[in-house]
Amino acid sequence: MNVYMTRINGLSFKDTIQYRQHMTVKIAHQLGIKEMGIYRYNLGVESDESLSARVDGIIAGINREDLVICQFPTGNGLKFEWKLINHLKAYGGRIAVFLQELEPLLYEKKGSTLQDVINLYNQAEVMIVPSLAMRQFLLENHIRNRMKFVIQEMWDYTNNVSFSQTPKFKKEFLLISDGELGEIGKWSPALPLKLYGKASVSGGNIHSINDMKPDEMFAEIAEGGFGLIWYKNTYERQYMEYSISFSMAKFLAAGIPVVAPVGISNQTMIEVNHLGLIVNSLDEAVAKIEVLGETEYQGYVQCVKRFATALHNGYYTERCLVEAMQAFYSEDAGKISIPMNVYSLENPVFFTAVLKESYGGNLALSWNFKGNTDGFLIYDGIGRLVTEINNVHQHYFLIRGYGKDSSFIIKAYMETLKGKLVIAESKSICLDVKIHEIPRVSLIIPVYNAEKYVIRSIDTALAQSFSDLEVIIVDDGSTDETPNILEWYAEKYANVKVIHQENNGVPAARNTGLMQANGEYIGFMDSDDMIYPNMIARLYHSARKNNCDIAVTSVYYITNTNYDISEFSQYPVEEDIAIDAEKFINMHSIIAYQFPVVWNKLYRASLVKSLSFPIMIYEDEAWIPYVLSFADRICYLNEGLYEYDRSVCENTLSRKLSKGSNAEIFANHKRAILFYLKNSNLMRMKALKRLAQKELSLFARRYKNLEYGKLWEQIKEI
Repeated sequence: MNVYMTRINGLSFKDTIQYRQHMTVKIAHQLGIKEMGIYRYNLGVESDESLSARVDGIIAGINREDLVICQFPTGNGLKFEWKLINHLKAYGGRIAVFLQELEPLLYEKKGSTLQDVINLYNQAEVMIVPSLAMRQFLLENHIRNRMKFVIQEMWDYTNNVSFSQTPKFKKEFLLISDGELGEIGKWSPALPLKLYGKASVSGGNIHSINDMKPDEMFAEIAEGGFGLIWYKNTYERQYMEYSISFSMAKFLAAGIPVVAPVGISNQTMIEVNHLGLIVNSLDEAVAKIEVLGETEYQGYVQCVKRFATALHNGYYTERCLVEAMQAFYSEDAGKISIPMNVYSLENPVFFTAVLKESYGGNLALSWNFKGNTDGFLIYDGIGRLVTEINNVHQHYFLIRGYGKDSSFIIKAYMETLKGKLVIAESKSICLDVKIHEIPRVSLIIPVYNAEKYVIRSIDTALAQSFSDLEVIIVDDGSTDETPNILEWYAEKYANVKVIHQENNGVPAARNTGLMQANGEYIGFMDSDDMIYPNMIARLYHSARKNNCDIAVTSVYYITNTNYDISEFSQYPVEEDIAIDAEKFINMHSIIAYQFPVVWNKLYRASLVKSLSFPIMIYEDEAWIPYVLSFADRICYLNEGLYEYDRSVCENTLSRKLSKGSNAEIFANHKRAILFYLKNSNLMRMKALKRLAQKELSLFARRYKNLEYGKLWEQIKEI
């Protein structure tokens, strides 16, 4: 058995494709792989007989079961490549495609469609592709299911130039490019840009350097500066997400760090190995280089020097070729133990994604994602990466610097040893201009001096997929910027009602909201918490379907170190069915670690409008059992739709109260428990006493105070 690799000839010495193919074959020789030369013909029309004869001459000597690694494209067109593949198969050869140029896939040319190219590649057993993103692209576009993939990861750059000097610290950019330059051609920063290659230049600080052989260019680049890897248009921007840059390999092999845009296929490799800077814009690139010092630059150089050893020796290419040969004989070669297909938009994983105007001229993006992921990537409408989020629970992001006509896409990804693999993406998300009619749910948010965090709370409330929602915000005498923030929302959104009152505390603010609420159901939210975009809809529809007085969701409890479903909000009951309220109280008194909370629920308005909050500390501890005692049916969803966030606000009321004396804390708990025992539905007194006993025993252990036990002895006699 022999192994062959095709190599294109007949192009200019400057042609990048020919240079890459020659370099690849040279590395392949070290593995015993033989060369199969292909000359590039510029024939206008070639008969089928002539083409067949030419191909037969190229593949002369091929035997059955020989392996042929085809470096595609060949430069001879799709007709030639089909003829080559068919003749190889006729002789019994086994084929791998080494994909080196993506234009035939990303840019349809006359006489060649994407599906034509895919059909050609489907004749191979193995494909060497530049990135996981390209593998995914091929899978989405009907590459055959049993195709074996090898991921290239990085171009090598072997050369005949030997030098020992360390690159000098130069605040200048080096760019290798031919043709139009787009925005780069209008380069105006004070830092110079050296341009290698034939290109149209209109900027004032660009220095063009043409007619250099590859080795000459390499030697000059090695003198120092920063290699610039950039794009001239949205097509090239997309290309860079799929394919590693050969220009990048030149810069790194020459020993200089690179500057590249966020979102390219090599981003993780650059960041992890400290090979250069990843930036969002050319302006950011210039700003970072302007403040960079020589020590920091030499730190990059040392990291690049270590990395470049692999490129000089062709190790990335060797690994690809070895893996490709193994893949011919191994069924599990090239497999990746993560989902293979991106979910289609007809069956979306992002089942809610909303963009709203936010305070300060910003945009608020909220989403619901169903499934496992390692993070999210947010792109703008022209394909630029806005941000990367590695908090898998995050569902809200504040976007700055974009206009109201902007659009965005969210992608969920999985981390693999070979980079990020996108597993799902949202539809294009534009500004939501929902019209609100009759309010069916009222959401009440009491607010006091919350300028640092209330914006995100309001944004997530406004991002609800439930259209018939009114948001009632009660400003309890704030003295910071909070009132101005609230008034902006009231002016912008017709479904936001803001009420200002003197400072009377949270229970008074909630009571004010209750009086103003118009909805069929009422919910509460704290000003430092967040809710998922589908929370109101899920609870409302569950309550209506099951004819329930209260609908409950489990809660994510967030601290600086943890993000967990809270134990005090989980119940071992069947979801989305009605259960008896007394059963709910009894269950809570058995399993809960804290008294029920106010804000993870929707309440039937006719139940709670007349049940005011008592004006006391721990009013929620008093009010929830009081309300539950008058309810009949309750339904529960264990979906973690509310986020109780203790990481953003250090001076919450509960934390202040916890710092009081044991006597003060006991007095406040006693007042709350006695309130619901004295004012609740007498038919539920047995269940409420069990709840009081559970709470008092918890507090006794927590505060090591015997008074709680004494109080229980008094209560059980009532």
